[in-house]
Amino acid sequence: MSSQLALGIELKPRVDFNGFISAHNAEAVSRVKLNQDPFIYLWGESGSGKSHLLQAACRQQSDAGQPAAYVPLNELPGLAPEMLDGLESMQLVCLDDLQKPAGDAAWELALFNLFNRLRDRNAHLLVAADRPPARLAIALADLSSRLTWGPCYHLIALDDAGRMELLIRSAEQRGLKLPAELALFLLHRLPRDIHSLIAVVEHLDRASLAAQRRLTIPFVRKVLRL
Repeated sequence: MSSQLALGIELKPRVDFNGFISAHNAEAVSRVKLNQDPFIYLWGESGSGKSHLLQAACRQQSDAGQPAAYVPLNELPGLAPEMLDGLESMQLVCLDDLQKPAGDAAWELALFNLFNRLRDRNAHLLVAADRPPARLAIALADLSSRLTWGPCYHLIALDDAGRMELLIRSAEQRGLKLPAELALFLLHRLPRDIHSLIAVVEHLDRASLAAQRRLTIPFVRKVLRL
């Protein structure tokens, strides 16, 4: 079972380690990419790259022919804890938005049992949340303890230099050349959260292809109505 097919969840296209701007998070990225720790905990604000790293780890595992599962707990309404049953058959399990089930007794027990089953099989668990383990309000003491058993990294959101690099690299991944002055032009006129910036690059990619035009400030002004 590939990571893209596990639980019917598709990984986002173009999400891999090459597309991640490490900046102040180089150690965390290196540790996740190495995939030698039984358990790693990542936390940070929205846009800090948590989901990207989890999906990149799944893609790397899948590309190596190993089964992996990415589970975005905050994006799947109506989930039951039983969905975690059988995930120990994966070599890597990535649980995103761990703050969502915190405080739910059934979910906490299911997570605790999954943690143990994965550990018994020498499989790997990578989790992400919007806060550190101590602030998750976990009621099950044994689960709370296990969340401290591995490396814990606070992911730092990109500064403007990192956002510029993200714009340029995202364009390159799509075969576009985005000059530095144009990246700076966009940063000064658009929302600076990561999701919005990536969406703009995707929009410019489609517009450039349709018009058979390279990216210039006049062209971008017209397309984005700036």
